[in-house]
Amino acid sequence: MKVVVTGGGTSAPIDDVRVITNVSTGRTAAAISEACLGRGDEVWHVHAPSAEPPILRAARFDPEADLAAERARLDRLREDWIALRGRLHLVPLATGTVAEYAAALRAALASGAVDVAFLPMAVSDYEPEPRPGKIGSHLDDLAIPVRRTPKVIRHVRDWAPSVYLVGFKLLSGAPLDELIRRAEDACRINRADLTVANDLADVRAGRHAFHLVRPGRPVETLGPGPDLAARLVDRVRSWAAR
Repeated sequence: MKVVVTGGGTSAPIDDVRVITNVSTGRTAAAISEACLGRGDEVWHVHAPSAEPPILRAARFDPEADLAAERARLDRLREDWIALRGRLHLVPLATGTVAEYAAALRAALASGAVDVAFLPMAVSDYEPEPRPGKIGSHLDDLAIPVRRTPKVIRHVRDWAPSVYLVGFKLLSGAPLDELIRRAEDACRINRADLTVANDLADVRAGRHAFHLVRPGRPVETLGPGPDLAARLVDRVRSWAAR
């Protein structure tokens, strides 16, 4: 399959040196791309500047590890990179604004007949009008007016009508019924085939789960585990192939 994955969090500039962003690391997106690559897919990975990239995210040297074991691990990682890099197209965002993300996503979807789009990118809901220069730091209070940003995912069906569209809905500390209801609304509004609902409180507590919400279908839950992203990819591949 040809797959587009987006990850990390967008940034909304306040002035020349400050931005408003979010806590997304891009870790889930990287794991999804890795799982797709492991199943033979060709992947376009659109990511924010600070997001963890697939495969390369494991290249950090651990100075506390046994030197021989660490060298062997990095050698295996290099072999994996060489084997997979022909099917992995990294699309890094330069600044990470919503407008830049929208343009990069649209271009990735136009790269060919994309089968599936996973969109866990945490996109800013609001952004200020950037001020030139740097706002002084002498003020005790600073009010920053913000405006609503366009919902990028709502355009995907127009850009790629046949793509199997997977959106994500993240809340924090919400009751499960509210989380599911919000995901159902997102499916309808975004014209998505699937919305993956999850809760930040569960992620931080080490019990990260995915609730798979599809229009007119029973909700499926994928429980916590290190292979959570891989299990999601397998479910989506089975549905997208029908």
